[in-house]
Amino acid sequence: MIKKLQQLMKEKNIHYYIIPTDDDHQSENVGEYFQARKYFSGFTGSAGTLLVTLNNAFLWTDGRYFIQAAKELSDDIKLMKMNTEGYPSLLEFLSQNIKEDETLAFDGKVMNASFVYQLESLVSYPLHIECIDLITPLWKDRPAMSCEKAFLYDKKYHGMETKDKLSQIREYMNEEKCDAHLIASLDDIAWIFNIRGYDIKCTPVVLAYALIHQDSAYLYMQDNAYDETITSELKKQGVTVKGYYDVYKDVKALNGQVLVDLSNVNYELASSLNCDVVDENNPSQYLKCIKNEVEVKNTIQAHIKDGVAVTKFMYWLKNNVGKIEMNEINTAEYLTSLRAKQDLFIEPSFSTISAYGKNAALMHYHATKEHASPLENKGFLLVDSGGQYYDGTTDITRTFVLGEISDIQKKHFTLVLKGMLNLQRIKFLHGQTGIDLDVLSRAPMWNEGIDYQCGTGHGVGHLLCVHEGPNEFRPKSRTGCPVALQVGMITTDEPGIYLEGQYGIRLENELLCQKDIKNEYGQYMSFKCLTMVPLDLDGIDETMLSYDEKLALNDYHKTVYQTISPYLTKKEKAWLQKYTREI
Repeated sequence: MIKKLQQLMKEKNIHYYIIPTDDDHQSENVGEYFQARKYFSGFTGSAGTLLVTLNNAFLWTDGRYFIQAAKELSDDIKLMKMNTEGYPSLLEFLSQNIKEDETLAFDGKVMNASFVYQLESLVSYPLHIECIDLITPLWKDRPAMSCEKAFLYDKKYHGMETKDKLSQIREYMNEEKCDAHLIASLDDIAWIFNIRGYDIKCTPVVLAYALIHQDSAYLYMQDNAYDETITSELKKQGVTVKGYYDVYKDVKALNGQVLVDLSNVNYELASSLNCDVVDENNPSQYLKCIKNEVEVKNTIQAHIKDGVAVTKFMYWLKNNVGKIEMNEINTAEYLTSLRAKQDLFIEPSFSTISAYGKNAALMHYHATKEHASPLENKGFLLVDSGGQYYDGTTDITRTFVLGEISDIQKKHFTLVLKGMLNLQRIKFLHGQTGIDLDVLSRAPMWNEGIDYQCGTGHGVGHLLCVHEGPNEFRPKSRTGCPVALQVGMITTDEPGIYLEGQYGIRLENELLCQKDIKNEYGQYMSFKCLTMVPLDLDGIDETMLSYDEKLALNDYHKTVYQTISPYLTKKEKAWLQKYTREI
């Protein structure tokens, strides 16, 4: 397909064509219609950008996917490793190579506006840019764009009406002296307007845009995505529903100052603005990451149910591996079936990663029906999974010991455990960010000369995206503006060790930030662990754990047993007592 694209580029006099992994809303995960980068490159990872020139092709992706991309890319596409010495970024590459008389093109509806503006600022001459869709003419069997029915999200699960959220946003707009606020990011829209949908697999959002004024608000949706119930309820909240593509016409008529996050809006929409732009993060990003009391109460219940499902899975796995036929696919399917039995379950919160042995060294490995490794009663099985429930979103990783493991494997498992516990049990003064605390998870690995090429943790939405900002744990900020950890923020704690060709280990709990003691030094904060699933004691070298680490692990396992055991059978309960025993 690359050759066909290059031929079409020659016909159109286009020298560079960018195919990002984005939809019209700059979503992290996208529907099948928007999987053009995957279609043209063959790379199946969730993040990456393909650049095609008249004679070459390049694929940029991050450290999670280096191993996977190297396996999947054909010889005519060069892998460009992001944030790696010797590899220029896409911005650097284009600014250093594109000539004044050459044309850069892309589909403007899926191209990130901020990226284009940054590129323009890096070159000393006007760029010749063309917004053109070269994908559809070549992708003959391209799926239709999703248009699933949206639904109103009941207040008993989220606790705050749309009109009150709009009021908070308008306060921010007043402070910034903005007359309007344009929003394209689907998680923000879903949160503000208390709607959910099925337009992206595992992410309960609906394709939509929003425009908020001081005295009115508009929600732009596809005609078949809503009904009178939705329009009637939104009208009560001061919101008018309009056609999905009407936003492109309406933004052209805006006057004054418009608040818009250019990093979360497409280039075609941003370039339609003919007024002053205040480029800042959407205020809803900061509002929705702090869960209110209703959301916290509900998500605790969601994690208990999720803990029951995953604990039952662990019991089944440990007792049946080597006795019945198992592989990476059918074990993942069995876990999903256990979640489906839980009250208020909707769907997984992402495609389950079930990776056995050396496959787990690929951070975001996904087995296929054709290539699913069989499980044996030895080594590790890494399972990263989660659920979307009406009362919350979950994300958990466990590495299970299926049988015999080596001393070095046990050492590495214990190092990851130590890192996870270090962060989970810390008390810290208010004002610290996830950047400040990230080293706690990495320290045990760093002491052994080991690291992992990704962040340690991310925020989690409430019946929304399993990856949510701005709270995170990582060595350095991606935005340059890390935020302090606040009461109500939920962030994952998931260090790991990944050895190419050998195995991968990751352990993950979700942590709720809460107030702790207050004294003459200030307000201290701590974390409440939401995840309720045992950590596999078969992988631990007890001699490597300090007294305090053993105490923290024992306390956690005591809580797991007390919380989960009432929902188990007698055999499962006896087994759980063994796997949550004190060490």
